[in-house]
Amino acid sequence: MSGTEDKKPSRYVQSRMRLVMESFETPKEERQHLYMPVALAHVYFPRRDAKLAPTESWKHTSGDFSLRIKQMSVENPLTGEDQFLGVPFGPKARLLLGVINALALQQGSNKIDIEADTLPKFLQKMGLTDGGNQINQARNQIARLASSIISVSYRQADGSSLQANIPIVKGFDLFPQSQPGQLLLWKRHIHLSLDYWEELQKHPLPLALEHLRILSGNARAIDFYSFLAYRLHSLKKPLFLTWPIMKEIFGGDIDRMDNFKAKMRHTAGLVRVAYNDAKFSCDGQGWTFEKSPAPIQRKQQFIVP
Repeated sequence: MSGTEDKKPSRYVQSRMRLVMESFETPKEERQHLYMPVALAHVYFPRRDAKLAPTESWKHTSGDFSLRIKQMSVENPLTGEDQFLGVPFGPKARLLLGVINALALQQGSNKIDIEADTLPKFLQKMGLTDGGNQINQARNQIARLASSIISVSYRQADGSSLQANIPIVKGFDLFPQSQPGQLLLWKRHIHLSLDYWEELQKHPLPLALEHLRILSGNARAIDFYSFLAYRLHSLKKPLFLTWPIMKEIFGGDIDRMDNFKAKMRHTAGLVRVAYNDAKFSCDGQGWTFEKSPAPIQRKQQFIVP
């Protein structure tokens, strides 16, 4: 045998394979839930660090929906200066928001009690414990969530626009007195803003933890999965979307259409492994989506880190 044939899968690949097997072995009615607001099944956080100037905002438009994320400054007590931490991005921001939402709905309050070891336990549950920098990255994303305001607007049939400015989190102690030089962002209490909490209660989108674990390293895959989880089970007839429409939804960070097509086909393959009940296909013209079972049953199995 050659050295290539004898080579073992990397620890990351082995971890992904294990998560896939565990997902298949979990009965549908026992899947645990994370939650996202329905609006974030239409428009999405940036997939990479947008590296915005302090006065800049992130914007994503898809069809009649538009998302804008504005950075808010936080004061560093050591320097007395305002800092802009940036807008949330990537898979961790999506997953962490999902678990914060689930904990709020589980506890029935916008004031969430969180134990000190919740974040490490959650990262381990999501298969994100490889590498010592994971917790710091997660804290950074929570900081960005805590210091951002999202604005979701919807263009109505008469041309008018409905818009809501929603700070996601309030009440964070970004620079705790015990360690004022450290951005320590996972404390015992998190307060969701009332506007966000009301929207979450009215329009929660349940997602399967077992599926998200498989997709936890890929923001585009999480977005596509969220889109499918929201759309497929409610379809009355097949839905066809052209490649340009798909690129508007999922490919704003990719310039060339041929590159987007290759990337999106790869993304779809990842999502199909997780959500294997999803019925969709693509050809040279676009994508066809058909009515499919929802990824979770209605019985609530909240994530418990």
